[in-house]
Amino acid sequence: MEDFTSIKEKILNTIDFDFFNKAVLSNPFKKGEGVCFKAVVSKISIKGGEGFQISYFTDKKVTHENIVIDKNFKKETLANLVDKILSLMTENFKQCDLFADKFITLLMNKKRQFKITVIRENDKAVKSEASHDEEKNYIIKEGVYADWLFEMGIIDKTGKVHNSMRKKFRQINRFAEMIADVEKFIPENGVIIDMGCGKSYLTFAVYYYFNVIKKKNIIIKGFDLKKDVVDNCNAIARKSGFLNLRFFAGDIADIDASERADMIITLHACDTATDMAIAHGVNLGCKVIMSVPCCQHELFGQVKNDSLSPVLSYGILRERFSALLTDGLRAEALKLFGYKTSVLEFIDMEHTPKNIMIRAVKKDNFTKSQKAVEEYEKSLREFNVSPMIWRLLKDKY
Repeated sequence: MEDFTSIKEKILNTIDFDFFNKAVLSNPFKKGEGVCFKAVVSKISIKGGEGFQISYFTDKKVTHENIVIDKNFKKETLANLVDKILSLMTENFKQCDLFADKFITLLMNKKRQFKITVIRENDKAVKSEASHDEEKNYIIKEGVYADWLFEMGIIDKTGKVHNSMRKKFRQINRFAEMIADVEKFIPENGVIIDMGCGKSYLTFAVYYYFNVIKKKNIIIKGFDLKKDVVDNCNAIARKSGFLNLRFFAGDIADIDASERADMIITLHACDTATDMAIAHGVNLGCKVIMSVPCCQHELFGQVKNDSLSPVLSYGILRERFSALLTDGLRAEALKLFGYKTSVLEFIDMEHTPKNIMIRAVKKDNFTKSQKAVEEYEKSLREFNVSPMIWRLLKDKY
């Protein structure tokens, strides 16, 4: 038997809530008129997004409670849902059956101790998710064999996506859609640099899109600090026949300032490494810069604004505000250098709330504005911050 905290952790580590369908709480301790004898948790569409509805059944009526999934803090929302389910059990239910990628039966005794008695694969949930992918008009198709997808463990030899990699497959296609939006700005024989490429799922997807699907002769270079990761990526590139795809072990700060680049990509470069990559792209005059920031710690200790003290006085709110401010200042800095900048929602590769993408496309005709700089620096003073992005770019204006 396990306590509340340990069973919660086990549930969160056992099932994938992207496959969550339903939870049924039954076998109540208390019975009688007006007592809830069953509760059902269902996944529903809510306010243009997704959420959960809890239906409480008594002998005379059914009442409902809705929980909205916060897309920016999905992991926390799901943890709160498990909290809610376990709390309901503690109040009145001996049993809960959870239906997700796995089917789980959870029991609780009179001492409020928990035990999982059944765990088995839920074939219907997996099949439903696979069918959803098959219906999508993806740029990178399922059922089409590609060496790089096989070598990375995403598909089998028939081209079928492994169930455990469906989330990654959707992320790859989401990124391919974003690349398709800016393809026209990348010339034939263009050069793309991926700074902080990691395992390079998306680097390979970019190469595949430009060179195989669109048949453009694009050179792509990936840089990462981990030599073993770089060596593995080079091996997969060779096996896949991707002659114009090369990976190098090195720090973003050490990349040759004379490197030609038409596009800079930076995905989850930690903290100010994102700023270095963006500044590098600006200095090179890149046509396109695409950045998914991560771990925005820099401004946490700097930000100060009396009007925002109700927010900044609390650590978790201060952290979230600082992250948003960091990305907003990055986007505005890019505008100062002639980029049309968008901040988009992006499906995070690590399944965390950090899913904002900054996408910038350089305008053909642009005139610098000292007034715009003054407004930008006024914002910095209002929040008492000195962000890395401006320290890197200010002297270039």
